[in-house]
Amino acid sequence: MKIHLRPGLVLGTAVLVTITGCPTEPLTREEYSCVKRVLRREFLSEESLTDGARLESGYESRLKQAIVDIPRRLRRSQGLSFLAFDRAHEQFGREGLSYTGESREFLRLFIGSQEDIKGKADPAQIERIYRLAFDLGLPIPDAFLPIEVTKEGEILIHEEFVTEPGESRNLMQIGDRLGEYPFYVVQLLFDPQAYAASLFKIAGGIPSAEEFNISDSFSNPLMVMVFPEVSEADRKIPQIAQRYFDLERALASSDLTVFLEIRETGEIKLNSEPVTSEARLRKLIEALLDRSFSKILLISASDSVRCGELVRLAKLAQTSGKPYIVIVQKSYIKGKEPRIETEKLLALTPIVLRRGLSVLVSKSPFEKIAEMVEPDEEKIPKGKSGFAMAGDLTASDIVTGVFPAYPSWAKEKGLKEVTMTIQFYVDEEGNVDPNMIIRNSTGYPSWDTEVKKALTRWKFKPAQVSRRIAVITFHFYLR
Repeated sequence: MKIHLRPGLVLGTAVLVTITGCPTEPLTREEYSCVKRVLRREFLSEESLTDGARLESGYESRLKQAIVDIPRRLRRSQGLSFLAFDRAHEQFGREGLSYTGESREFLRLFIGSQEDIKGKADPAQIERIYRLAFDLGLPIPDAFLPIEVTKEGEILIHEEFVTEPGESRNLMQIGDRLGEYPFYVVQLLFDPQAYAASLFKIAGGIPSAEEFNISDSFSNPLMVMVFPEVSEADRKIPQIAQRYFDLERALASSDLTVFLEIRETGEIKLNSEPVTSEARLRKLIEALLDRSFSKILLISASDSVRCGELVRLAKLAQTSGKPYIVIVQKSYIKGKEPRIETEKLLALTPIVLRRGLSVLVSKSPFEKIAEMVEPDEEKIPKGKSGFAMAGDLTASDIVTGVFPAYPSWAKEKGLKEVTMTIQFYVDEEGNVDPNMIIRNSTGYPSWDTEVKKALTRWKFKPAQVSRRIAVITFHFYLR
């Protein structure tokens, strides 16, 4: 699989000096790329075109003026013939148009789309606007980092996010950039005939990108999380360790109700059973998601699955249940495939009617799986004070922990039996986070506070993951 820089941006202002000596001579591809990068940076630094300015009136007029002024300003400051750049853009740009001609086409489509106040612009027109904007070096709404994958498996990275060639170096630089600017979303644009191996290669090379937009176009992306097979060394990196810890929790959970497998032949299995009708598949997915707290939908794909088929399945799975789509490399999940019985799940009552829904406060679907657990109070000895714990931690993980005291005032009141349930979090060093959620109160705020204080002094075994979730029930019994 070949990977290289996307022609059209980045080497730096200093290199521009090399092309100013003969401004009327044709530009080479390298010289064109230098100018293009400087031009994009000028657009990005233009205050009148920022995200905030985009919401103000008169933005279209300012954009139109900037498309004229910024290239002119660049030409004057560098002693560069714009005509030479205009022709080079026609030769090396992706649309085959001169910069002037492409600017006019972009403005015509963009202003037309803004006038459509009902929001019913043609998706094909929106797609065209995005592609023209990227080719021109213009800032566009939504800060996403585009990576394209061709039919031959070439990975085209827009050069503004890298500075040196080299496969792993480029992906690592993108990861570093995402660490600096986390508002960027990685958008993967696939040729339908490309293989899923490209997706897993990119996901494995950019661990900073927890989520991706995958699509065959700019205008219709789908947000997913991708889990490629990773080495044992990578699994020791805290960020990666946490993600795979969360995934394996989900794989073992009874809350996972939808597991899709797509084969190289295009065959699709739902919970290990083949499904040939798309209408039936969509209906089953929706019904199964109604029986899940987390709404996680897992898709397993091998490297040789076509990206077009994978994207099509992911979009088919995007039902009104709004699932959280997770794509896993087949080789990683081998031997860990969840065993889900569709008919038994469909016989259950939809989750919206189940008790305990209100305690799920986390935004992460993986955390919701951990939060839905209930300690088995039957394990607490009858007629004694004790506790039961469930989730990512068990009693065997406790290093030190003193059972909370029974308040003297509670004894004086004659309170003989009281129960309290707390959801809490533990870091990689085994320390308890003081921010807890009381699921079931003692009924006395001061007692609740003392129990929480006692729990913060507990110490658990350390782990490579930064966040573990558990639920503990304390049973206070006064003899």
